[in-house]
Amino acid sequence: MPLLLLAALLSAPAHAITQKQVGPYLELGLGGGGARSGPLQGSVGGHLSTGLWAGTYDDAYAFGRYWAIGLTGRGSYLIATGALEVAPMLELRRGLDVFVANPAPFLAVGPALVVDDGTALGLTARGGLALKWRKHRFWGITFRFEGGVDVFDSAVSPTFGVFVGGGFARPSREMPKLK
Repeated sequence: MPLLLLAALLSAPAHAITQKQVGPYLELGLGGGGARSGPLQGSVGGHLSTGLWAGTYDDAYAFGRYWAIGLTGRGSYLIATGALEVAPMLELRRGLDVFVANPAPFLAVGPALVVDDGTALGLTARGGLALKWRKHRFWGITFRFEGGVDVFDSAVSPTFGVFVGGGFARPSREMPKLK
């Protein structure tokens, strides 16, 4: 009998009504990370991410899949050397909003600038997972876990970061029509 009840529940139609939607997102987080060539070098800093998402979504239940593209700015203070690192990146996300949880794997790439006694310009590439725990239809607590590489003067160094913050995303009821 329990198996029949489970089969009936699984075959019942979903109550969420998804439709194509689009909207902005904004996230701000603080945290730290580390790595680099040689011994582990710690850093403290933050990130600001903003962009546009589009997908099949139900905003009443915060349920659906989406793609997002945006800009992520990352700033860090390197504790061991006292240097500042700034990395503006272009970020691509694939998200799945499931009621109050929103996991979104991402890839980001861009230039990296380190300022200490001199300045060094390089590249950074990062991948990771952005998580949002919704406290409201549009607002939530964010967690960002990232790892990747920084490249300065042909030297490749690992890097990672963990950030906690807040995020906002609001859908539009209709996807704009392109002509």
